[in-house]
Amino acid sequence: MNRIASRVVAAKVKNVIATSGTAAALAAAASHLRKNGSRQRMVVSRAEMTRIAKQLARLPVDERRQIEGIGPRRAEIIVAGAIVYHELLDRCHLKGFRYSALGLRDGLLAQMAAEHDRSTRSGKQIESERWESITRAVTHYHVDMKHALDVRESAMFLFSALRSVHGLAPEFREWLSAAAMLYEVGDYVNRNGHHRHTYYIIANSEILGYTPQQRRIIAAIARHLGKSRPSTEEAPMKALDPADRPGVQKAILLLRLARALNLGRSRAVQKVRVSQHAAEIRLTLVPRRRMGVDLELWAVEKDCSYFREVFGRELSTAAV
Repeated sequence: MNRIASRVVAAKVKNVIATSGTAAALAAAASHLRKNGSRQRMVVSRAEMTRIAKQLARLPVDERRQIEGIGPRRAEIIVAGAIVYHELLDRCHLKGFRYSALGLRDGLLAQMAAEHDRSTRSGKQIESERWESITRAVTHYHVDMKHALDVRESAMFLFSALRSVHGLAPEFREWLSAAAMLYEVGDYVNRNGHHRHTYYIIANSEILGYTPQQRRIIAAIARHLGKSRPSTEEAPMKALDPADRPGVQKAILLLRLARALNLGRSRAVQKVRVSQHAAEIRLTLVPRRRMGVDLELWAVEKDCSYFREVFGRELSTAAV
């Protein structure tokens, strides 16, 4: 508790929202026990919570049952809940809490609706939260924003241009985008083993708008951009739902190609043309004026065998 409390204190939290039965009962008790007779039941200050915890502890269970909002069932356990709330507010130096009748299930339903239709208000809000959280992480871990955006742009292009080849579900586009922005965060810890550090940071960071499982998917996509290739025996892949593993392997390859197209960090590749002939996919790199793309061609060609392994197609490259 002390370790968590110090982090909350350091964060200088201004607003606390409490939901569910105990919060509702304590807000009701605050209204009932206020000497001024106020019926405002939404906000409970830290000082009030201290008084409520003491008063409820002194009352016999029969009297607690009579308090509006507590009732007969919760009367037996409300004292424990009141003490927990009092300690939480006190140790974390929080001003109080606001009760909300909405709960976890409402949030889950809103997120499900947002995932289904991004044009909804909740969908736009989650999309905004995700992007702000990702760009904040890019800044915090001193990632080159320009390069991250370039890799993301290439990854989004490849996702669309090779849609008939990879056949990934639409949500993988969002996860690939996030992985492209964050794949270098591990450098902040140490250049040695930075891909492992990248996985740990993404999988365990509070990147808003993503569930823990989605963060693990993003982390797994960003993890294998070095010499190693993903193995189902490794922890990052084992942590995924088996149904997601094939898609993650495909997304990894798309990100490897996107990174290869920007390996020189000089924007040497102006654009990429994708063509398909029978079982062969050809990437034609168009260089910017007076710039060569030999490094980018070499990097893409390194993954040609991996491309064949994952997609069952031959990958060839060319430059104009």
